[in-house]
Amino acid sequence: MKTLKQILIALVIFAVPVFVMGQEKAKSIETVKFVTSIDCEACVNTIMTNLPFEKGIKDVKCDLKTKEVVVKYQKEKNNPEEIKKSLEKLGYTAKEITAENNAEKK
Repeated sequence: MKTLKQILIALVIFAVPVFVMGQEKAKSIETVKFVTSIDCEACVNTIMTNLPFEKGIKDVKCDLKTKEVVVKYQKEKNNPEEIKKSLEKLGYTAKEITAENNAEKK
């Protein structure tokens, strides 16, 4: 019985830090939105095929109608400037949409 109690205590001691670290990683996901020069489904496919392989990229969504690309990324591993460079390397222009830009549009 004493051994079982010790095993349970050891599991709790090791499980808590793992749980806390998982919570911190979830907080480090950022989202950035770009207006791009995409104009066809092939452009969307190019971005959707290549951009997810960049460091830290977690999700990519393209909207052909608005020409916007939304990227979720880990902020420790990537940043908006590097993601913009990756889009430009694929052959597209990219301009980050910020809250200020959105306010100006309206």
